[in-house]
Amino acid sequence: MKTGTLAMLSNEALADAYLGRESGMDSAFAELFRRHREMVYRVCVRWLGHHQDAEDVTQETFRRVAASIQSWDRTRPIEPWLATIAGNRCRSFLAKQRGRPRVALINESHASIADERTTAAGVVAEQSLQEAMNALSPTSRQAFELVHLDGMSYEQASRWMGHPPGTIKTWVHRARLQVIERLREESGGVA
Repeated sequence: MKTGTLAMLSNEALADAYLGRESGMDSAFAELFRRHREMVYRVCVRWLGHHQDAEDVTQETFRRVAASIQSWDRTRPIEPWLATIAGNRCRSFLAKQRGRPRVALINESHASIADERTTAAGVVAEQSLQEAMNALSPTSRQAFELVHLDGMSYEQASRWMGHPPGTIKTWVHRARLQVIERLREESGGVA
């Protein structure tokens, strides 16, 4: 089948084709990858704060997806399922890294925005914010980032994460309070 035809298929049809329920569609998984790679990568770069690590974990995420796509509940959107797998792969990656000494890296997406005038205080503030975000539970952090960094409404984040809007509001509120408290503690109560 032509690539243009694949692009018109639903995620469910692509998954079925990949699983061999429909012949002649060897590139069905490639289309799923093309369609969702950027979203999975964004999840990984938020978790890991480093583009190269995020690329590696994105690839690992899709290896896991290929191996377990038959377990995806077709009655639910694929994006939350992919984001969950990506989050789990990021957690595993970070757990492996804990024992290894590593230079602290500032999120490259923020670093690319910064110019030569970036001060040491700005770097410390960025690191403090990143540490405060890393201390959040995975669900609270994801909800917080979807609402505050991606600009989603609570309803959009609700659909994305597969939880009620009230739950998303609670997670975002708690995350906000935890980040503020952590920054206050690090700055000696001045945040």
